[in-house]
Amino acid sequence: MKKYLSISFAALSLLSTAGHGTEPPAIEYDGAALYMGNCSGCHGEHGAGEGIQALTLAVEPQDLRFIASRAGGEFPRWFIEQIVDGRQLRLAHGPDGMPIWGTIFTRQEGLDPAAQDRVEAEIKALVDHLESLQIELD
Repeated sequence: MKKYLSISFAALSLLSTAGHGTEPPAIEYDGAALYMGNCSGCHGEHGAGEGIQALTLAVEPQDLRFIASRAGGEFPRWFIEQIVDGRQLRLAHGPDGMPIWGTIFTRQEGLDPAAQDRVEAEIKALVDHLESLQIELD
């Protein structure tokens, strides 16, 4: 009996320490799906600004396919991340404009310690998708 108990306690000890000190696997988000679910209503399926809600807006949505061209040929990732997460406010993104996705994603993800990592991963995936939509001007 004692041998059985000591083996059981050893097994419990191993189980209780399993995973400690290791990082949880990174969550991968689908930027295209995030875009379709959150942005395409205004910016359109391909980012041209022709979404179904575009005609109802006071400020015309930007054509997101030419962000890099408007920025001198290089996609300004840091700036776009700040627009999406709300650190950089734009005219169209005011109270009646584009939602501040950093706030919305935070509400959806919750307030547990890993929530900020998940929000940052969602924003990164969304910005990755925006970068993939870029068209070079001739």
